[in-house]
Amino acid sequence: MKTKHRNRYLRKVLKNLARDDPKTKEAVLAGFNIGDEDEKMAQLAMSLVTNKHVKILCLDNCGITSKGAHLLAYALGKNTSLNHVWLNHNKIGSSGADAIASALTTNRTLSTIGLSNNSIGNHGGKALLRALKQNYSITDVFVEGNRMSGRIEDEISRICYGEETDEDSDEIYESHFNCNHQSVIDDFDAGTVAGSVVSKTYVARTLVSIREVDESGHDSDDDSLSSSSLSDDEPLDMDFTCFYQKEKKSKFSKLKSVTRLMSRKKVKPGLQEVRLK
Repeated sequence: MKTKHRNRYLRKVLKNLARDDPKTKEAVLAGFNIGDEDEKMAQLAMSLVTNKHVKILCLDNCGITSKGAHLLAYALGKNTSLNHVWLNHNKIGSSGADAIASALTTNRTLSTIGLSNNSIGNHGGKALLRALKQNYSITDVFVEGNRMSGRIEDEISRICYGEETDEDSDEIYESHFNCNHQSVIDDFDAGTVAGSVVSKTYVARTLVSIREVDESGHDSDDDSLSSSSLSDDEPLDMDFTCFYQKEKKSKFSKLKSVTRLMSRKKVKPGLQEVRLK
């Protein structure tokens, strides 16, 4: 169909819907890119609000976004004649699916709705799932090709087929998913922090432990370092050269003190070697 004829056909359908033409039972606009035209979408939505004769609405592959889905949701909440609505291959997303789900809680004439390939995630899928638990007139919902989990799709299909569903299954799945996802994030953060940041209080406790093992009897005024003297809010000098220098100096001081002691007692060289060993 040429562009000129397509535009003429679109204007005719919208006009018939606005007039509530009794002969217009179907509105097939698949492939018409009306999703980018706010005026066309608003005109279509307002026509559906008051129309009492149209039974089928086909808007597959019309470029409808979440904004257009909100307009259609308002119309579906008011319309009392539509039985089948097809919105496949659009871009309504979870936000648009959430709006449509709200309309389904009040609409009691729809029996079929197609939402395949609309980039609907788990949030939108759960909104539809909750709406279907309150709407018993819908028998078919098509949600294939979206980003929602397979478990949510199965729950939607079971409700449409009249099978019993576990009321807590969705919450259990959500909790399980969030816990697993959060544990991965926590592990990653912990590994990153452990590899890049050293706690100042931890360093202080480590140095105190090393000093306690040392039996050299250092002067507490020179070498004492308590964990309370460092706080995590103060900058930390990560250079431990001074610590090793003090240790090295302490060994020489011990040797010097032993030598002085032996010189006072006039220890023989042979005995001195034994004591040094």
